[in-house]
Amino acid sequence: MVNKKFVILFVVIMILVLSLPTALAPDDEPLSNATTNTTVTPPAANVTVNPNTQKIALLELKINSLESQIYILQTDLQTLDYKVSTIKNDVDIINSQQNSLEQGIKQDIGSVSTGLAGLQKNLDTTKENLTEVKTELEGTQSFNTFLAFIIFLIVVTVIGGIVYAKKKGIFSNGLFNNKVHPQVASYITNHIKQGKKFEHIKQNLVQAGWEEKDIHHAYKSTMKTNYQSYKKAQGPDKKKVIMISVIGVVIIIVGMFSLSGSVGQAIKIQQTVDTKTSVLTTDIICEDGLILNPTGDGCCQDVNQNQVCDDIDIYQLNKAAQDKAVCSDNNDCSADKVCINNKCGYVKDIYKGSDICSKRCTYYSVETVTSDGETYFHKPGQDGYTAAGGLTWNLLDAPSHCIEENAQTVFEISKLGPTTIINENGEKKSKISLLSKEIITLEQGQKSKMITHPANSNIKFTLLANEIFENCN
Repeated sequence: MVNKKFVILFVVIMILVLSLPTALAPDDEPLSNATTNTTVTPPAANVTVNPNTQKIALLELKINSLESQIYILQTDLQTLDYKVSTIKNDVDIINSQQNSLEQGIKQDIGSVSTGLAGLQKNLDTTKENLTEVKTELEGTQSFNTFLAFIIFLIVVTVIGGIVYAKKKGIFSNGLFNNKVHPQVASYITNHIKQGKKFEHIKQNLVQAGWEEKDIHHAYKSTMKTNYQSYKKAQGPDKKKVIMISVIGVVIIIVGMFSLSGSVGQAIKIQQTVDTKTSVLTTDIICEDGLILNPTGDGCCQDVNQNQVCDDIDIYQLNKAAQDKAVCSDNNDCSADKVCINNKCGYVKDIYKGSDICSKRCTYYSVETVTSDGETYFHKPGQDGYTAAGGLTWNLLDAPSHCIEENAQTVFEISKLGPTTIINENGEKKSKISLLSKEIITLEQGQKSKMITHPANSNIKFTLLANEIFENCN
């Protein structure tokens, strides 16, 4: 950078050199180089003016002008220095950004290289695994030949057993018939016990969304099952038991061989009859990662192992981000809130509290009367249903309350309906899915609002909390 003092000194010297001839000019030479801004007062009469004094005055004016120009130059130099400094800072910033960009590119290149190395390692591992599988397959070829021969013998035996079973009428006893939904079978059985005719039962099932052919099949199967249960209570037919056992063993053996390489869903239905009361009970046993569904009549998948059916997980995916002013479904409420009497909230907050609280009470049973004309004495955790399982209600536990407050029963209303799905083979299958859930609370003697169904306008159901039984302490 140019030295400021040197530049200023150089400019002063040059101005003095150029001004020297003017300062030393003869006395009679006119002052043509005087600045236009200076006004020289003419000498008074009879006053003698020294020429040198006049020249010195002129020289001082020029020096003042030079100082002014020097100050301007200094200001320009300072401005120039500031601009140079700014440019230098911009250059430094650009260099820093360039270095950062270079480092980022190097890191990205390193990451890509690492990923490629990992991919190559995975490919090598896969090749090794394929080699091992190939070796195992080659080693089992001889065993497969033997297995095929055994399966052929089993198939011939099964065909013979089926022919024999047809002749003996085993198929007509419903052993190989399509399974009937447990809720439908229970619904039909209960209404038969009440003396209801088939036409009345069929009409209710049709309104619930079931097809007539399925209703006829379910009715026949239920009648046969109930008769078989009665016969079982009287004592089994030994010959038939032996024959069914033989065929069952053959089926199990075939299943073990044919499904040895596959993974299935294990659902066991265990039925027992009390010989004293002749009451048939059905237990659902879920295995292989399945869990019991909320209605307790079947099994459902639980892939994420959170003890919640996957279809309920899917249902809860539609949770609202914000509470709706008026709700009709738990999904209309945000987070873990539920829809209680068309308002979003929590079951623990159904009681407002009392200024006087001499005792705290909780109910242990509720006498419930439905619009179907049925009366239940339920404990918390027990449920009921209507419309062939299309609408279920479950009595929940409620928080304790002061005896000075009216007791409130808590019912969870679930609405289900048959939906059609297409499986991996492109076949249409019927499946019962959860459509909506909500909570209603009822005081003793209070009847619920009319409960409707989103998929069936014919369903109009009410609950009456006729009497509440409580413990207080």
